[in-house]
Amino acid sequence: MNSFEPLSADMARVIQQFLPAYRQRYKLSAEQASVCQSILQCQTEALGGEPVQCSACGYEQVLYHSCGNRHCPRCKQRASQQWEEKQLDALLPVRYYHLVFSATAPALLYLLHPCSRHCRMSLMAGVNCIPK
Repeated sequence: MNSFEPLSADMARVIQQFLPAYRQRYKLSAEQASVCQSILQCQTEALGGEPVQCSACGYEQVLYHSCGNRHCPRCKQRASQQWEEKQLDALLPVRYYHLVFSATAPALLYLLHPCSRHCRMSLMAGVNCIPK
């Protein structure tokens, strides 16, 4: 196969091919079954469509409705890409570090107290761990 097809077509094909055997061994939740059904029906006759015609050559085709399910790669892949591009555009041109502090609730309250010397020390210890 020389040409690449969209991920969504592949996903529907995978679900169509392997879901029956999967269901024989495992039970799907109602939400999982609904997602699979949406992906299988997306942009097909099952959801209906609108006939369109090219004004230049007269070519006619039906544009089928999308399922709109947030898990469907055919529907939401472009929206996800647009969201990601928007987030990347908002980033400042600096290095980012994600720091995670784990503490029990009482220790966390103690550390976050405005007068806590330990809070300043903990934050400084975290800052000192960041590579320069």
